[in-house]
Amino acid sequence: MAASDAFALSAVAFQFSAALQGYEQDMDRLVRVGAQAELYHRISGRMDEMRLYAVSLPPLSAAWVEVLIRHFELTHTLLRAQQEQRSAAELPELADLRGNWSDAVQRLSRKCLQMIPKA
Repeated sequence: MAASDAFALSAVAFQFSAALQGYEQDMDRLVRVGAQAELYHRISGRMDEMRLYAVSLPPLSAAWVEVLIRHFELTHTLLRAQQEQRSAAELPELADLRGNWSDAVQRLSRKCLQMIPKA
């Protein structure tokens, strides 16, 4: 791999890591305050942004797919709670789903950071 290719992949990994951090903060807020149209729209935009980064970084594919699965599980549960007019805190499975999602996000974050060379 050429040095310029490695630099470009490193830059994409850095951007992916930054987007992932913002996504994680927004999702934490979504769990705390519930579904809000503006917040959900922002999260959706972050997912689209991260999808573009993931395409450029095949070594992260498995970790990215896990985040996608955990994201779906968590948001599906939150939307179900909203439809049932229940708070997310009332759902017994929420803690496990949130933990699984958080673990997946942390694994992907670590993998992104491993692709960024140390100065």
